[in-house]
Amino acid sequence: MAKEVLPEVLMNSVLGKLYDVLTNGNEVVPKSDDNYLAWLPVGIPFPKEELEFLSTGFTGIYREPEPKPLREGQEPTPKREKTTEEINQLLAQDVTRKYMQAENLARLCDMVPDTSGVRGNVTMNKWEQENSLSLAYQHILKFSQVANFEPDEKTRAKIERLRGLLQEKKIKKNIVTEEEEEVLEETPLVKKYNEKLQNYLNVALEYNTYRVNALAGKDPAAVHFWAMNANILRNKVMAAKNDWITNGYKEEYDQIAAYIAQVEGRSMLTLKQQYIDELDKARLTGPSSGSDFFYTSLLPGGFADTDNGWTEFTFSQSDYAANYKFNSKKGGGGASLSLGSVRVGGRGDHEKKKTSQKIDVSTFRLSFKICQVPISRPWFNVNFLTSKYWRFDQNNTEFKDNMVSDGGSPAEGMIPAFTTTAIFVKDLHLHFGERNKEIKSQIDEASGGGYVSWGPFHAGGHYESHKQNRNVESHRESQGIKIKGMQLIGFKCHVLKKSPDPKPDVPEWV
Repeated sequence: MAKEVLPEVLMNSVLGKLYDVLTNGNEVVPKSDDNYLAWLPVGIPFPKEELEFLSTGFTGIYREPEPKPLREGQEPTPKREKTTEEINQLLAQDVTRKYMQAENLARLCDMVPDTSGVRGNVTMNKWEQENSLSLAYQHILKFSQVANFEPDEKTRAKIERLRGLLQEKKIKKNIVTEEEEEVLEETPLVKKYNEKLQNYLNVALEYNTYRVNALAGKDPAAVHFWAMNANILRNKVMAAKNDWITNGYKEEYDQIAAYIAQVEGRSMLTLKQQYIDELDKARLTGPSSGSDFFYTSLLPGGFADTDNGWTEFTFSQSDYAANYKFNSKKGGGGASLSLGSVRVGGRGDHEKKKTSQKIDVSTFRLSFKICQVPISRPWFNVNFLTSKYWRFDQNNTEFKDNMVSDGGSPAEGMIPAFTTTAIFVKDLHLHFGERNKEIKSQIDEASGGGYVSWGPFHAGGHYESHKQNRNVESHRESQGIKIKGMQLIGFKCHVLKKSPDPKPDVPEWV
């Protein structure tokens, strides 16, 4: 085996192991057949302050600024109490900041992922921001016909009660119009469901990490650890699943969703109107952009403030020797998936240059913490898309032949897939070793005046997009680089089956 390899070859192996950790399953952590991973071409730095609204809501908070350090012999400036008007202005600025945070996250999670390279057992692709989930969903509701079966009064009341267990109405003030509006939010049942789901996902991720390391068979310590502790890890996963069932309302939530899906055929007119109302109530207007967006959150909201739920991921020479590869999992449609090259660019310069400097695998190590965070969209109802009691309006020539998803391999359509889970990493550490001084120097030089990315990881320097501009804090060592803070590197995605797929025996469509 060659010790020196190109950066893209090494990243191929890194992503291959990460793929196995995130998606492969067994009898303890079952694999989901309709999920795949979509990597960001370059990781997006996410300071935890950018997600503050998830924990505090849109309420403005005023914090006294930290006093500036005094020079020797300098007297402290007398503190002046702020007036009520000044405090209200600062509170309004904080509210505006949080709405901007919410808009940025909503637009990021509103993109429909590319499915062109996802076919058969292929579950790896590159993130392509092409379409808007909310716009496609609005068109589906607007230009659809539903089966005209009216439920009886008893069934209608039961549906209303069950839906009240999943969503509750609250009154909030619109910062732009200053008018009170009725919005829908998740109930404590749904929040607890998602909290326990996230805990189960994190424990399952930890289980898969140790299992994959042991299966590689290249690190004796990993094999010994698995042999002695697999049962404990397995019990930990089962305990998390039982906790999800017992305290996270898993069965109740699933029963509610199943019942609503079951009766949709008899109550589609009512449900469709409710879906339209829910979408409208989730609509917010960005104070700065003036554009509408639909409220989206990550659960639990405080995941960035703690190490709970984060799993250690490591990669070294023994993992490379295990022949992990993700390019074998991407299929014929994923030819554009070149995520492995180390790319550098100048400040404000969109031109990217790839380095051809090889990396000596024998001294290379990579480590970071990883967390999977479920995405919550209260306004988006998958039950409607998968129901057999709707179709596009056959009198509308523009939409009558449209498909939400054709169910193919790869799936195509307006919404062939949607993101379900955000994948964050933090405390990224690249250790190159003495034999990789040249590529280490290239990265140091590039990040000093621009940025560096390697695969889906932002490896330091200046980050710039059309709406974000910040410096990524990194610490240079003699043989490595530590990139501080959190970054988003990709998403888990759910592939929709054929939709619409209406029943042929529906007597009336309206």
